Amino acid sequence: MPRRKPGVLSRTASTVSESVRLIEAQREPHAQFWDEWNAEAAASDGPLWVAFGDSSSQGIGSPDPMDGWVPRMTEKLRAETGDPWRSINLSITGAQLADVRTHQIPRLERLQADGQTPALVTHLAGANDLMAPFGWLATKSNLLDVLGELPDGAVVARVGASNKLNGFMGRMINRTIEQHAPDRNFHLFWPWNWPARDGFAEDRWHPSPVGYGYMVDLIWPRICESIGFTPSP
Repeated sequence: MPRRKPGVLSRTASTVSESVRLIEAQREPHAQFWDEWNAEAAASDGPLWVAFGDSSSQGIGSPDPMDGWVPRMTEKLRAETGDPWRSINLSITGAQLADVRTHQIPRLERLQADGQTPALVTHLAGANDLMAPFGWLATKSNLLDVLGELPDGAVVARVGASNKLNGFMGRMINRTIEQHAPDRNFHLFWPWNWPARDGFAEDRWHPSPVGYGYMVDLIWPRICESIGFTPSP
Protein backbone atom coordinates (compact mmCIF):
# COMPACT_ATOMS: atom_id res chain seq x y z
CA MET A 1 0.00 0.00 0.00
CA PRO A 2 1.17 3.58 -0.58
CA ARG A 3 2.28 5.75 2.32
CA ARG A 4 0.86 9.15 3.18
CA LYS A 5 3.17 11.82 4.55
CA PRO A 6 2.30 13.24 7.97
CA GLY A 7 0.09 16.33 7.82
CA VAL A 8 0.95 19.77 9.14
CA LEU A 9 -0.75 19.09 12.47
CA SER A 10 1.17 15.85 13.02
CA ARG A 11 4.49 17.37 12.01
CA THR A 12 3.99 20.38 14.25
CA ALA A 13 2.92 18.31 17.24
CA SER A 14 5.88 15.97 16.75
CA THR A 15 8.31 18.84 17.13
CA VAL A 16 7.01 19.79 20.58
CA SER A 17 5.76 16.49 22.02
CA GLU A 18 7.85 13.38 22.64
CA SER A 19 4.67 11.35 23.04
CA VAL A 20 3.39 12.36 19.60
CA ARG A 21 6.83 11.76 18.09
CA LEU A 22 6.91 8.20 19.46
CA ILE A 23 3.46 7.42 18.06
CA GLU A 24 4.32 8.95 14.67
CA ALA A 25 7.40 6.71 14.54
CA GLN A 26 5.07 3.71 14.29
CA ARG A 27 3.89 4.68 10.80
CA GLU A 28 6.41 2.80 8.67
CA PRO A 29 6.91 -0.29 10.87
CA HIS A 30 3.15 -0.81 11.02
CA ALA A 31 2.78 -0.28 7.27
CA GLN A 32 5.50 -2.87 6.61
CA PHE A 33 3.76 -5.29 8.95
CA TRP A 34 0.55 -4.97 6.94
CA ASP A 35 2.32 -5.34 3.59
CA GLU A 36 3.58 -8.73 4.76
CA TRP A 37 0.28 -9.68 6.39
CA ASN A 38 -1.69 -8.81 3.24
CA ALA A 39 0.64 -10.78 0.97
CA GLU A 40 0.21 -13.86 3.15
CA ALA A 41 -3.58 -13.42 3.33
CA ALA A 42 -3.89 -12.99 -0.44
CA ALA A 43 -2.07 -16.31 -0.95
CA SER A 44 -4.26 -18.17 1.58
CA ASP A 45 -7.71 -19.69 1.46
CA GLY A 46 -10.77 -19.00 3.57
CA PRO A 47 -13.47 -16.33 3.93
CA LEU A 48 -12.00 -12.92 3.12
CA TRP A 49 -12.43 -9.68 5.05
CA VAL A 50 -11.23 -6.45 3.41
CA ALA A 51 -10.72 -3.46 5.72
CA PHE A 52 -10.69 0.15 4.48
CA GLY A 53 -9.48 2.85 6.83
CA ASP A 54 -6.87 5.11 8.34
CA SER A 55 -4.41 4.88 11.25
CA SER A 56 -6.95 3.31 13.59
CA SER A 57 -7.11 0.27 11.30
CA GLN A 58 -3.30 0.26 11.01
CA GLY A 59 -3.16 -0.10 14.80
CA ILE A 60 -1.25 3.14 15.33
CA GLY A 61 -1.06 3.87 19.06
CA SER A 62 -0.19 0.29 19.90
CA PRO A 63 3.54 -0.54 19.72
CA ASP A 64 2.66 -4.02 18.45
CA PRO A 65 0.26 -3.91 15.46
CA MET A 66 -1.07 -7.31 16.56
CA ASP A 67 -2.77 -5.45 19.41
CA GLY A 68 -4.78 -3.36 16.95
CA TRP A 69 -8.43 -4.11 16.30
CA VAL A 70 -8.01 -5.75 12.88
CA PRO A 71 -5.73 -8.64 13.97
CA ARG A 72 -7.78 -9.15 17.11
CA MET A 73 -11.02 -9.19 15.13
CA THR A 74 -9.50 -11.63 12.65
CA GLU A 75 -8.70 -14.00 15.51
CA LYS A 76 -12.19 -13.51 16.96
CA LEU A 77 -13.79 -14.35 13.62
CA ARG A 78 -11.78 -17.55 13.42
CA ALA A 79 -12.46 -18.57 16.99
CA GLU A 80 -16.18 -17.76 16.99
CA THR A 81 -17.16 -19.05 13.54
CA GLY A 82 -14.70 -21.93 13.26
CA ASP A 83 -13.83 -20.81 9.73
CA PRO A 84 -10.30 -19.92 8.54
CA TRP A 85 -10.96 -16.21 8.09
CA ARG A 86 -8.24 -14.06 6.56
CA SER A 87 -8.07 -10.28 6.38
CA ILE A 88 -6.53 -7.88 3.91
CA ASN A 89 -6.03 -4.47 5.48
CA LEU A 90 -5.97 -1.68 2.88
CA SER A 91 -5.87 1.13 5.45
CA ILE A 92 -3.29 3.92 5.26
CA THR A 93 -2.15 6.03 8.19
CA GLY A 94 -3.41 9.57 7.66
CA ALA A 95 -5.89 8.48 5.00
CA GLN A 96 -8.75 10.77 4.10
CA LEU A 97 -11.83 9.75 2.13
CA ALA A 98 -10.06 10.74 -1.08
CA ASP A 99 -7.36 8.16 -0.29
CA VAL A 100 -9.99 5.47 0.23
CA ARG A 101 -11.45 6.35 -3.17
CA THR A 102 -8.11 6.68 -4.97
CA HIS A 103 -5.95 3.96 -3.42
CA GLN A 104 -8.01 1.51 -1.40
CA ILE A 105 -11.12 0.81 -3.46
CA PRO A 106 -9.10 0.14 -6.66
CA ARG A 107 -7.21 -2.57 -4.76
CA LEU A 108 -10.48 -4.19 -3.75
CA GLU A 109 -11.46 -4.14 -7.42
CA ARG A 110 -8.13 -5.77 -8.27
CA LEU A 111 -8.76 -8.50 -5.72
CA GLN A 112 -12.22 -9.11 -7.16
CA ALA A 113 -10.78 -9.28 -10.67
CA ASP A 114 -8.43 -11.99 -9.38
CA GLY A 115 -11.41 -13.98 -8.15
CA GLN A 116 -11.14 -12.97 -4.47
CA THR A 117 -14.65 -11.97 -3.42
CA PRO A 118 -14.80 -10.63 0.15
CA ALA A 119 -17.36 -12.04 2.53
CA LEU A 120 -16.96 -8.93 4.69
CA VAL A 121 -15.96 -5.30 4.02
CA THR A 122 -15.46 -2.69 6.73
CA HIS A 123 -14.93 1.05 6.37
CA LEU A 124 -13.53 3.20 9.18
CA ALA A 125 -12.35 6.55 7.79
CA GLY A 126 -13.32 10.21 7.75
CA ALA A 127 -11.76 11.49 10.98
CA ASN A 128 -8.78 12.91 9.10
CA ASP A 129 -11.10 14.82 6.77
CA LEU A 130 -12.47 16.65 9.81
CA MET A 131 -8.94 17.84 10.59
CA ALA A 132 -8.34 19.15 7.04
CA PRO A 133 -10.69 22.16 6.55
CA PHE A 134 -9.04 23.21 3.27
CA GLY A 135 -10.43 20.01 1.74
CA TRP A 136 -13.95 20.26 3.14
CA LEU A 137 -15.46 21.39 -0.18
CA ALA A 138 -14.63 17.98 -1.65
CA THR A 139 -15.48 15.91 1.43
CA LYS A 140 -19.10 15.10 0.56
CA SER A 141 -18.23 14.26 -3.05
CA ASN A 142 -15.47 11.90 -1.90
CA LEU A 143 -17.79 10.33 0.65
CA LEU A 144 -20.50 9.72 -1.93
CA ASP A 145 -17.97 8.12 -4.25
CA VAL A 146 -16.77 5.82 -1.49
CA LEU A 147 -20.28 4.85 -0.37
CA GLY A 148 -21.20 4.15 -3.96
CA GLU A 149 -18.32 1.69 -4.31
CA LEU A 150 -18.76 -0.15 -1.02
CA PRO A 151 -20.58 -3.47 -1.41
CA ASP A 152 -24.07 -3.88 -0.01
CA GLY A 153 -23.96 -5.08 3.58
CA ALA A 154 -20.66 -3.38 4.40
CA VAL A 155 -19.89 -2.42 8.00
CA VAL A 156 -19.46 1.37 8.08
CA ALA A 157 -18.26 3.63 10.90
CA ARG A 158 -19.73 6.98 11.76
CA VAL A 159 -17.27 9.74 12.63
CA GLY A 160 -16.96 11.66 15.87
CA ALA A 161 -16.26 15.39 15.75
CA SER A 162 -13.36 16.50 17.92
CA ASN A 163 -14.39 20.15 18.41
CA LYS A 164 -17.10 22.71 17.59
CA LEU A 165 -15.26 23.87 14.47
CA ASN A 166 -15.46 20.55 12.67
CA GLY A 167 -18.70 19.44 14.31
CA PHE A 168 -20.89 20.53 11.40
CA MET A 169 -18.73 18.54 8.96
CA GLY A 170 -18.91 15.49 11.19
CA ARG A 171 -22.68 15.75 11.29
CA MET A 172 -22.81 16.07 7.50
CA ILE A 173 -20.71 12.93 7.07
CA ASN A 174 -22.87 10.96 9.50
CA ARG A 175 -26.14 12.17 7.95
CA THR A 176 -24.93 11.14 4.51
CA ILE A 177 -23.89 7.69 5.73
CA GLU A 178 -27.19 7.22 7.55
CA GLN A 179 -29.21 8.30 4.50
CA HIS A 180 -27.55 5.65 2.34
CA ALA A 181 -27.54 2.88 4.94
CA PRO A 182 -31.12 1.55 4.47
CA ASP A 183 -30.92 1.11 0.70
CA ARG A 184 -27.48 -0.47 0.87
CA ASN A 185 -27.97 -2.50 4.03
CA PHE A 186 -24.93 -0.88 5.64
CA HIS A 187 -24.32 -1.90 9.24
CA LEU A 188 -23.37 1.27 11.14
CA PHE A 189 -21.44 1.69 14.38
CA TRP A 190 -19.71 4.29 16.55
CA PRO A 191 -16.07 3.20 16.97
CA TRP A 192 -15.44 5.64 19.84
CA ASN A 193 -18.41 4.88 22.10
CA TRP A 194 -16.08 3.49 24.75
CA PRO A 195 -17.27 2.55 28.26
CA ALA A 196 -14.35 4.54 29.75
CA ARG A 197 -11.82 7.13 28.56
CA ASP A 198 -8.78 5.04 29.48
CA GLY A 199 -8.19 3.74 25.97
CA PHE A 200 -5.98 6.44 24.48
CA ALA A 201 -2.31 6.14 23.57
CA GLU A 202 0.31 8.61 24.78
CA ASP A 203 -0.61 11.16 22.11
CA ARG A 204 -4.21 11.26 23.44
CA TRP A 205 -5.49 10.85 19.88
CA HIS A 206 -4.93 7.25 18.79
CA PRO A 207 -6.26 4.23 20.68
CA SER A 208 -4.01 2.19 22.92
CA PRO A 209 -4.34 -1.62 23.11
CA VAL A 210 -7.11 -1.00 25.66
CA GLY A 211 -8.93 1.30 23.22
CA TYR A 212 -8.60 -1.21 20.42
CA GLY A 213 -10.18 -3.79 22.70
CA TYR A 214 -13.14 -1.47 23.15
CA MET A 215 -13.38 -1.11 19.37
CA VAL A 216 -13.49 -4.88 18.89
CA ASP A 217 -16.42 -5.09 21.30
CA LEU A 218 -18.27 -2.26 19.51
CA ILE A 219 -17.74 -3.52 15.98
CA TRP A 220 -18.29 -7.23 16.58
CA PRO A 221 -22.14 -7.13 16.67
CA ARG A 222 -22.26 -5.26 13.35
CA ILE A 223 -19.84 -7.74 11.78
CA CYS A 224 -22.05 -10.60 12.94
CA GLU A 225 -25.01 -8.91 11.26
CA SER A 226 -23.06 -8.41 8.05
CA ILE A 227 -21.90 -12.03 7.72
CA GLY A 228 -25.16 -13.52 9.04
CA PHE A 229 -23.56 -15.12 12.07
CA THR A 230 -25.31 -15.61 15.39
CA PRO A 231 -22.78 -15.55 18.23
CA SER A 232 -23.10 -17.89 21.17
CA PRO A 233 -24.86 -16.33 24.20
